[in-house]
Amino acid sequence: MVISAAFQTRARTIDHLGREQIADCPTAISELWKNAYDAYARNVSLNIFDGDTPVATLVDDGHGMSLDDIINKWLTVGTESKAIKKDIPYEDRNGIDHIRAKQGQKGIGRLSCAALGSLMLLVSKKKDSPLVACLLDWRIFENPYLMLNDIKIPIMECSDKNELITVIPEMFDALMGNLWGDGDDILRDNRIEQAWENYSELEKNENNDITKEAIENTVINAFFEERHFQSWPVWNNKTTHGTAMFIAGIHDDLIAQLSTDAGSEAQGAEVRAKERFLQTLNSFVNPFKREEEEQITDFKTSVIAWNGNLQRFIIDEVRNFDISNFDQLEHIVEGNIDENGLFSGRVKAFGEWFDNITVKPKTVYKTRKDTRFGPFFLRLGTFEVIRKNSTLSDEQHATFDRIRDQFGGVMVFRDDLRVMPYGREDNDFFEIEKRRSKNAGLYMFSNRACFGGVYITKEHNPNLRDKAGREGIIDNKASKLFREIVENILIEIAKRFIGRASNIRDEKLEEINAKHAALKADEDRKKLLRKEQRRVKTSIQRDRISLEHLRNEFYEISQLLSDKNNFKELEELLQLKENIDVLDGTLKNLSLGSVPRNLGSIEKDYRQYRDLEIDAKSLLKQINNSVYLALDHFTVKDDYSIAEKDFRSKAAILHAKIRKFSNKGRNILKEETLRFEEITNNTNKAFHEKTSQYLSDLQENRTSLKKTLENLDLAYQIQDIEISQTYAPYITALESLREEIDLEGLAISSVNENTRLKKQVEQVNALAQLGITVEIIGHEIEGFDMTIERGINRLSSTNLDEYQKNALSSITQAHQSLSDSWRFLSPLK
Repeated sequence: MVISAAFQTRARTIDHLGREQIADCPTAISELWKNAYDAYARNVSLNIFDGDTPVATLVDDGHGMSLDDIINKWLTVGTESKAIKKDIPYEDRNGIDHIRAKQGQKGIGRLSCAALGSLMLLVSKKKDSPLVACLLDWRIFENPYLMLNDIKIPIMECSDKNELITVIPEMFDALMGNLWGDGDDILRDNRIEQAWENYSELEKNENNDITKEAIENTVINAFFEERHFQSWPVWNNKTTHGTAMFIAGIHDDLIAQLSTDAGSEAQGAEVRAKERFLQTLNSFVNPFKREEEEQITDFKTSVIAWNGNLQRFIIDEVRNFDISNFDQLEHIVEGNIDENGLFSGRVKAFGEWFDNITVKPKTVYKTRKDTRFGPFFLRLGTFEVIRKNSTLSDEQHATFDRIRDQFGGVMVFRDDLRVMPYGREDNDFFEIEKRRSKNAGLYMFSNRACFGGVYITKEHNPNLRDKAGREGIIDNKASKLFREIVENILIEIAKRFIGRASNIRDEKLEEINAKHAALKADEDRKKLLRKEQRRVKTSIQRDRISLEHLRNEFYEISQLLSDKNNFKELEELLQLKENIDVLDGTLKNLSLGSVPRNLGSIEKDYRQYRDLEIDAKSLLKQINNSVYLALDHFTVKDDYSIAEKDFRSKAAILHAKIRKFSNKGRNILKEETLRFEEITNNTNKAFHEKTSQYLSDLQENRTSLKKTLENLDLAYQIQDIEISQTYAPYITALESLREEIDLEGLAISSVNENTRLKKQVEQVNALAQLGITVEIIGHEIEGFDMTIERGINRLSSTNLDEYQKNALSSITQAHQSLSDSWRFLSPLK
């Protein structure tokens, strides 16, 4: 006997299709944003409010829904709306003339809001229609014993927002009928009661929280405030249509966005939630389109966190990474890929563009209608992560390095909206990091250091369809070929233009390294110049009065020596000579030595100090000459003893100076030895300290092997450069000292030579400008000269009286002299 039976649907089916089907909370938000796009919204915003019970609102200004739409479309699973291509009428398109490519495919977007939070009040308004409200608690659908047709969703139609506020408590009571029964149907009430008893018993046996109690507590304690409703533009009369979801019991990922802790203060799970949130929802609308290219300009997304009345924009168009930022990257590949997999476009390598570049596919692809991948567009950029290899400025490099965790990643856009999860850190669809783990130098593209991605369309790439849970493109033959083609392009571009195997890279790196070396040398010169300027300024301020006193003392001694009667005894003269030698040593200590040409604001003070020093040296020379002459006038039996005494005096002064410098040198060497040992210890520990967290994260399964290897490779490259930059200058300086090379003298000489050459260049530029000016004025004068000559010739051919002829003759002679002078200067042109 043949019997017939129908499928019976339990309530948990909705949970399977919604919360459990969608990948995560940020992906659910992206699905709801796509629904807003399909509803021809111009703006969609996620608002997260703090409070005892945090609340999230997802609001848009789309065409909205009527009561009939909510019952027959929103609450109906598996409608025909996605299957049947039916254009939205113009009156529901929010003034948008063109037809938007429909983003929804499976009809699960509406159910994905269950991933945002447990309790949801849905409010929608269609143009010229009343408000419609619907209240759900998605945890009801977790009960495996409930039948779907036993669940009643409270829906109300309201004339205005004031009426909605008054009916919300009534809707809450109606919702609780799905836990307690409502008395309208005794059999239904019994089934509901039994279902919740069975489910609660199951949860107790498994030591889980009781869902029924959690729902009761949420419904009783949850409430929506005026500030929550004000986030919806329909509520504050900015528009007459749209849809809003007011959600309580929100997901931890949303609560994490309310935290204002700095990255170092936040907990690990909270930090990862924020990073994943940004990586998923940033660049939701393709920002990598140029002005002349067709793009979405009438759809804006944003995420706002509300801490009290303070709003923080977590995601908005102002903070986005756009084409103007993208074009600053030093490596870019962009072009069209046809239906055969042939790339035709251009490549930017180390800041230089190469046009008419083609990359052939690995093989000839034979496809059918159901395996064809279709034509698409590629626009991807990156930069040299290691600073010394980059053509970018310090500011640009620091900016890209800072923002790559938020905006980096190889994304996929369908009709200019993000396809999830491509572009996130944990996604390596094109196996970029897998190749880098084998040979990072050869395969230069890095997932987190890349910006941009691949552009596909629903029309031209119908076989590249999303999985139901939005976990990427369905793994069919078309997607395999699509991935293989992109991988082949990136590998070939890296080999030919920017990777280790590229001749272009070798040439450019030589130029870049030379440029960085020149910049470093210039910076060192500037640093030395500033140091010397500070030394000169400090010395002048400290020693100027002492130098004046010394100069005056020399003057007084010279006056004493001018009278021969002041020194009658040899011993007096010898004592004076000894004192003069001491003063000579003092003068040498007060001397500024070699100074740079450019002293800036202290130039005037330096000249005054230098004049004092020159005066003192001149007086000292006169004094020494006078003393030598005076000594010659004494009849001395033992000239040797006088010379020996002078020798001992000078030797004592020199020994004192040597002791001073040697003590200072030993102290500096001791300090530098200690500092050198400290640097050595720190550099020995640095690599371990920087990378131990990567190994710990891998051990705790917080990250993947490919990500760990990528981080280790990057840390190794950076540490290797830092070690070379730290130790090489030390070794070079010590070797120069051993070879008795005067580093300071060379450096100051280099600074002075650099200053002289710069001044010479400025003079040449000024002369060139003068030459251009002379040439311009010369042409003008030549024109005036010819005009005057023609005028004189015309006047001479007319009837003139004697007085006029004499005047004309004078003018002619003056003009001739002026012309001769002009012709003399004409070679300057």
